[in-house]
Amino acid sequence: MNKPMTNRETALEYLRYFCAGDIDGLSRLFTADLILDGPFHQFSSAEEYLQSLRNTPPETSNYNLLSITDSDDEVALFYDYLKPHQRVRIAQCFRFRQQQISEILLIFDTRSIT
Repeated sequence: MNKPMTNRETALEYLRYFCAGDIDGLSRLFTADLILDGPFHQFSSAEEYLQSLRNTPPETSNYNLLSITDSDDEVALFYDYLKPHQRVRIAQCFRFRQQQISEILLIFDTRSIT
């Protein structure tokens, strides 16, 4: 029997799936009523967010984790999102319910660092 992932592991799994463009992998991490609040998009369901990713898939990329902080039901990741010829500094706060991501707050500097 597989041991359930911790919230920290799930947040890092989200980042790995996103950078790989693995939308099916992402879909297993969310509650149906996921709320995502970011600078360009707001979504009020997992399906709404996933459909947006299907319409405009994230390009394969990498990341450099700067910091991770967690509490009982929240994990905050701070990282550089590394796309070809571009680096963007990102902060994401994940809230969890029943070992799934229920909320994502996404903050980033829209200026490219590179």
